[in-house]
Parts: sequence; C-alpha cells; structure tokens
Amino acid sequence: MDSRKQKILEAVIREHVKNPKPVSSKILAQKYKLGLSSATIRNEMKELEKRGYLFKPHTSAGRVPTEKAYRLFIKSLEEKEIKVPVRKVIRKPSEEIFKEMTKILAEMSGGLAFGGIKELRTFYQSGLSNLLKEPEFEDKDYFSEMIKMMEEFDKHFEELFKAVSQNETKVFIGRENPLRRTKRLTLIISGCRIPKQKHGLIGLLGPMRMRYDYNISLINKLRELLKDND
Repeated sequence: MDSRKQKILEAVIREHVKNPKPVSSKILAQKYKLGLSSATIRNEMKELEKRGYLFKPHTSAGRVPTEKAYRLFIKSLEEKEIKVPVRKVIRKPSEEIFKEMTKILAEMSGGLAFGGIKELRTFYQSGLSNLLKEPEFEDKDYFSEMIKMMEEFDKHFEELFKAVSQNETKVFIGRENPLRRTKRLTLIISGCRIPKQKHGLIGLLGPMRMRYDYNISLINKLRELLKDND
C-alpha cells in the first residue's frame, strides 16, 4: 500500500474512533492535513474499499474500517508505543493487585477490563457501565453479542491463558477472538508474571472502534507495574 492510501486509511480509523458514524471524504479533507482534495480522497477511499480495508453501508455516503484495516493499523503501531501515566501500585497480595489493576484499566480505557490468576482460578472484571455508554450498544444485536461474550469469559476464562504467553500482548479483532467469533468486538490480552511465579492475565474488551495505540500502551504499562511487584 502506498503512503497516501495509508495516511488516508489511518485518518479514517482515527476519525471513526472519535465518531461512530461512517467517515466521508469531505470530513477528512476538512479535519486532517492530507493536502488532498475531497474528490481525490474519495477516489482513494473507493480503492481502499475494493481492497477490503473499508466498507460502505448502503444508506451512507461515508465508509467505515474493516477488520483488515484495523489489523494493518495495529501493525503500524508496533514501534510507536505512547507514554501513559499510571500511578504505581503499593505492594499487595496477588489477588488485591489484580483487582486494583483491573479497576485502573477500566477507568483509564473506558472499556470493560478483566484480570485473573491462573493458579488461583480467580477472575475479576470492571467497567461494564463504560461499555453501556458507547453508541454501539443502542443496537440490540451488539448488546446481545457483548452479553454472550461475557458468558464465555465466565465459562472459559482459563482458555485465554493458552492464547497468550507471559510478557506478551495480543489483539484479537472480531472473528479472531479465541473464545467466541464476533463481528464488532475487540479483545486485547496480556500475560504477565506476578509474585511467587504465578501466571496472571489482564485484558480489555470493547468495540472494534477503539483507541488501539492508547489501550495497548496502557495494558503494557500495567503489565510492567505488575512485574515490578514481583
């Protein structure tokens, strides 16, 4: 993909994260310094649609990113981790640390955060009310998909430990989800080593339309703090 298309695709993603409505070429020309006319941007967006990176709802003049687009965007973030200020956690027993980390992750991300310890078979979650504020959840199908995913967490949380190793962060977009195939949800999970050599895991569940750069950096920072408590 040439640099012009890549810049346009990134602009579409960033705009869609801010506003769930389909993104038009006019909005991109007005708000982003692309140095291109609305007509040129529209033609490039058509090409990106043909390649499977954008989708055009039939009732809209704009377009939205696809799973393929988000995956490319996440790949571009690998060397661009941003600084996230997170308060240090006082040394505590493993269970209390994970409870607090889950709460911090939910507060700072605005998503549904979860954490757990494999050996203790403990599972914590926080932030469901955050998700209910998202415009996507006005859609009954979307809400149903989220509820079913949460049920999978309760039943098969230990399966997530197989999906990620310690000191590793992975992003599962839509149908990539290791617990349940979804159309519009993203799962970010990170494995971590905690005191007494236990295997812990923290993660985030939210709409596919999320701030990947911030959320990935946030989870990585929290994982480092957990390591420091070892």
